[in-house]
Order: sequence, then structure tokens, then C-alpha cells
Amino acid sequence: MKDYEVLYDGYAKADPSDHAVGKGEYDQIGRIELDLLVMAGLKPHHTLVDFGCGNGRLAVHAIPFLVGGTYIGIDISETFLRRAEERIADRVPSPPCRVCWVQQRTPHFPLNDDSVDMICAFSVFTHMEHEDDYRYLKAATRVVRPGGKFVYSCLPINLGVVKDIFVAEAELDLDARWNKVRNFTTTTELMDEIARLAGWIPMRWFRGDEPNIGPPGGPMRGLGQSSCILQVVK
Repeated sequence: MKDYEVLYDGYAKADPSDHAVGKGEYDQIGRIELDLLVMAGLKPHHTLVDFGCGNGRLAVHAIPFLVGGTYIGIDISETFLRRAEERIADRVPSPPCRVCWVQQRTPHFPLNDDSVDMICAFSVFTHMEHEDDYRYLKAATRVVRPGGKFVYSCLPINLGVVKDIFVAEAELDLDARWNKVRNFTTTTELMDEIARLAGWIPMRWFRGDEPNIGPPGGPMRGLGQSSCILQVVK
């Protein structure tokens, strides 16, 4: 995974802004991500792994929610991890849960077996080849508890904006495509089959272009990327 580390950390160093982790309204995206995790079954006492935590966009909302729980922020980029830790120290100086930060350079999660209730990966599989999606999903089955969930986002080509992303990538030659952080498009059918091969059951999809995520009785909003809830087979 050395190439991913070089690409991501170089990208993080080149863009110190909040939007280094993606487009959209920064704070609102973090809130929508937490709303989706709660819809997927996240409870305050749970252990949450924020895989690809970036500079803390979700963390500033998830950590205050996890009263008595545990938040584990994982990223391949040391620069992103440092910024996330600084953001939490500023925004949540007295966290109500255990917080730890982990730089992970391989698909192996440095966590105990059956120790995690939920793993999320927002804007992570959007930048990985499908074979690596599978490797991380398969490795994640070891660390989640029976019935544990994995929530991720991706770029299915049936979304209008994703067609534009695909065409933009296709216009680049091979060297140019691999000289930057890639944007990988996919289909929900392919992602479901990869998840099943890795030991997960696809539970529900949320189209990124529809207002389908929100708190009970609150406004529903779209994430932009489509997202899926998986449950482990154990």
C-alpha cells in the first residue's frame, strides 16, 4: 500500500484546507455521515473505527456522540492524522469517549479480534482499486463483533455526476491517472458481490443524489456519494 500512502500524504501536504478530504460543505457532510451511522445502528457506547478519517470531518461529530464508547481514527496519511488530532484537541477538548489515532499502511487492522461494533469508510473506496476494496473488507471481518456493521461510500456510475468523473478520468493517459489520487467509479452490483466475497451481507443502499439520510423527524439530506450498510457474516 506504499503507493497509496505516497499519493495521500502528498495530497494532504499540498492542500492544508478542510476540503482536502473532498468536495461539499465540510461540516454538513460530517453531520450527514454521523446521521447515516446512527441509522445503521451506531450507539453511544459502541466502538467505532473511522477508516480513512482524513482531517477529522466525521470525528468532530462522532466523538461527542460516543459517550462512554471508543473512537478509533485510522488513516494512511500521517499528515491527515496529525490535523485530525489537532482539530479534535481544539473542537472537543474533553471528549466523552476513548479516542485514539492509528496510521495503517496495510490492509491489516491493528485491532483485537471481535473488538469493534462498526467500521465506516467515507470517501475511501472512491480512491481504491476494487481488489483493494476486497482486501480491506475481508481484513475487517476479523475485528468486528458478530453482527457488526461496515458503512462505506462509493461512486456508482448510475449517478449523473459520476459519469462526468469517469469521463474526466478516461481523458487522462495511464501515467497521468496514476500520478494523482484516483477517482474510481463502480456499480452497486459489483460492490455487493465484492462484499459478499469478503464475508459481508449488503443490507441497504442510499443513493447519493437523493435526500435519504437524517435524524428521526429531522431534515433528510443526500451525501453526494452513494453509501451502503454491510453486516458481517459470523
